[in-house]
Amino acid sequence: MTLGLRDLYYALITITEGVETYGIPKKMAEAISADLSVTTAEGTLYADDAVSESVKEFVKGTIKLGIKDLETDVLAEVLGQVVDDDQVVWAGDTDEPPFVAIGFRAKKTGGKYRYIWLQKVQFKVPTEKFATKGESITFNTPEIEGTFYKSVATGKWKADYTGLPTSAPAAAWFTKVKTYTVAA
Repeated sequence: MTLGLRDLYYALITITEGVETYGIPKKMAEAISADLSVTTAEGTLYADDAVSESVKEFVKGTIKLGIKDLETDVLAEVLGQVVDDDQVVWAGDTDEPPFVAIGFRAKKTGGKYRYIWLQKVQFKVPTEKFATKGESITFNTPEIEGTFYKSVATGKWKADYTGLPTSAPAAAWFTKVKTYTVAA
């Protein structure tokens, strides 16, 4: 059970000769919601009139972020768009959204938080809604959707930690992307 959502970060991923390198995390936007869904591939082998083998593997996932707003530079960076000298964001048919890591935390009871880093995400152009002002105030906020994949190097797709903000993993969570390393 979580009671909130905050501290939405992203980090650009550069891929050189198949090696993924994470950039320094940057604040993405003020978070309103984060919906994650996972797609798996499943196979079942029957032998002697019973299930002999059953395999379920991660394929990819979808994240839909409700956010307060996206700043011009963030929007351009996560969508592979161009910003001109007048700070106008130009969207075009040759835009190639880069892979990014996405991190956030959600409050839990007892002073703990759940910390998450999705290892490899690629975003689509966000949905936006515009409406005329009426008798009451209505906020229109964008949603941005991305597809997340497993890391090529590690096969991992998510880092997930629950703990107090004063713990060592939590204190360092947004200073660099948490990545998987095999224990020696």
